[in-house]
Amino acid sequence: MFGLYDNWGKARSIKSDLNNNTNPSLETEDDHEITKLHFPEDGRLVGTDVIFISSPNVIPHHSSDTAPNPHKRRGIPTPSIYTDERGEIHNIKANDKRINILYTKKGYLRSGDLHPNTQCDFIFSGCVKIWTLQSDGSTKITTYGKHDFICIPKAVPHVFEFVEDTVLAEWWEPQGFQAWFYKPYRDVVNKKMGVVVSGDGVGRGKRKGLEILMPERKKGWDTVKLTAAALFVGMIGFAIGRRSR
Repeated sequence: MFGLYDNWGKARSIKSDLNNNTNPSLETEDDHEITKLHFPEDGRLVGTDVIFISSPNVIPHHSSDTAPNPHKRRGIPTPSIYTDERGEIHNIKANDKRINILYTKKGYLRSGDLHPNTQCDFIFSGCVKIWTLQSDGSTKITTYGKHDFICIPKAVPHVFEFVEDTVLAEWWEPQGFQAWFYKPYRDVVNKKMGVVVSGDGVGRGKRKGLEILMPERKKGWDTVKLTAAALFVGMIGFAIGRRSR
């Protein structure tokens, strides 16, 4: 199912030791097929900026809202809604800080990427397993539930596997979204979605892909009304200004 994606040499089949979790409130799982694959060369680069330029398994993400970014292809509008069969991602921006609110249905996957800054998540409801690439090249899977706070360090490839219908928030510290795909993980995410994976790992879809939505009322009659109201206020201001002279 997962293929041998380690371009530095074949991914080794290995049973990861996941019993070293020091937080007793978190459950770890060791029966997932991804835990049997081992990417030692990438593991040595986990948590360092070198992974973005030295690993052939790390490829440019399709979007970013931070400049300069040599891999930027298109910006992410805020506010907006991304929607597909997995659920929705609400992109929100206030006071120059970006936060995403995600709703994801049980059984789906997200991410398969890594960031040059720390990713923070808070779960409002539901349950999610998070895969993270470890320094020895193995994958650790940790389960989080309602009201858990999650912190994924920079340059750590990760996947969100949703065990229940889940609502969570995500943001990045320091602010600014940049991401690169981690091909071994991203291919699994694409396969779950029924996507035909292309050479760049982004994929060409058989199914409806991720779509950006703007609320219809903001595109139509409401926009006309808001524009008219702004003009009306402007005219009043102009008239008052003339009378005060």
